[in-house]
Amino acid sequence: MAELKQIIKKLVTLQKYDEEIQFLEEEIDFIPVEIQKQQEVQTQKQQEVEKEKEEIKNLQIQLKNKELDLQTIEQQIKKHTQELNTVKTNEQYRALLTEIEKLNQQKDKIETEILELMDKQDVLKKQIAETEKNFSIEQAKIKQNIEQLNQRKQELEKQLEQKRKQREEFAQQIEEKYVSIYERVHSNRDSVMSAVVTSPDGYNCSVCNMRLTDQEINDIRKYEEFVFCSSCSRILYIEEDLQQETE
Repeated sequence: MAELKQIIKKLVTLQKYDEEIQFLEEEIDFIPVEIQKQQEVQTQKQQEVEKEKEEIKNLQIQLKNKELDLQTIEQQIKKHTQELNTVKTNEQYRALLTEIEKLNQQKDKIETEILELMDKQDVLKKQIAETEKNFSIEQAKIKQNIEQLNQRKQELEKQLEQKRKQREEFAQQIEEKYVSIYERVHSNRDSVMSAVVTSPDGYNCSVCNMRLTDQEINDIRKYEEFVFCSSCSRILYIEEDLQQETE
């Protein structure tokens, strides 16, 4: 009886090692995911900078095209103004004046558009400068975060290696047949040992909450052999009994 209690106590401790190992493994697995998120943020910020740069390039192209249009119209106005001195009829003269007036209106419109584009360009240049400044700060933070995450991963891997070694050394203190039973259950379950808990209705498995019979409780208290939960197949034990054994 006392011997099996000691075995169960050791298996409970072994499970604690496994839980700590699983926690470390999950934390290690999470780090590459977090690094990827950081890199995605960095890429997104870079794309924002490139988008604004592309916008200013488009503005510069529009501005250049407007300046070429303005130059063309000014040449036409100059040409028609010179032609005023060579026309021979009032009708031709009035037609040229009408055309010149029309061109001047187009010129005014283009000049206004040029001023608007220049204003947009100035605003966008300031915006790009601010975006690049923020990106530089954000990039430095992301780089630092990634370095810290990689460092954390290395630390956790060392802890995991040490914990696995401790677990292996501790498992060697338990008879092989009991370790085999433990490992067989553990291969299909995230945990092996389940403490019995009390409820208003009686006793339950603490993992799956399966109601336990009085006979099962009696069998557990005998500590002659392992009693498995009929629902989740975990090894059942009573925490108070193990504490009394220690005392």
